[in-house]
Amino acid sequence: MKTLALVGGDLALGEGGYRTVTGAPRIRQDLGLALAEPFGHDPYHPEFGSVLASHIGEPLTAELELLVRSEIVRVIQQYVDAQQAQIAADALSRSRSRFSYQDVVKEVTSINTELQYDTLKVTIALKTQSGATVKVLRTVTT
Repeated sequence: MKTLALVGGDLALGEGGYRTVTGAPRIRQDLGLALAEPFGHDPYHPEFGSVLASHIGEPLTAELELLVRSEIVRVIQQYVDAQQAQIAADALSRSRSRFSYQDVVKEVTSINTELQYDTLKVTIALKTQSGATVKVLRTVTT
């Protein structure tokens, strides 16, 4: 499934128009946007986004690390659920699926956190239906 490419929050220009992304870069972009968007900020999609920004200023503790991991799992699960709903809708309407195997998240292989002074670095590794590994990096600075 193609989606418009973003660079620094702006649409990216390509030859003859706007660039698109698919596969691993699309998943990385989608999850990056979901993790960066404040939860409930979009009135048309009130369940979209994350509460990661609300942890800014909190002391880095083991509890905060678990809260961040939990929020990341929630956002990924919401993303996977949305993909599955779109796949099911395509199947029920007997339409060609809008997703390729490279676009569908199969499993979360790891979520690693690393504490560094006032920063929590999170590395998420996902596997797609095609077997490709997608890594998403996120930094939470407190």
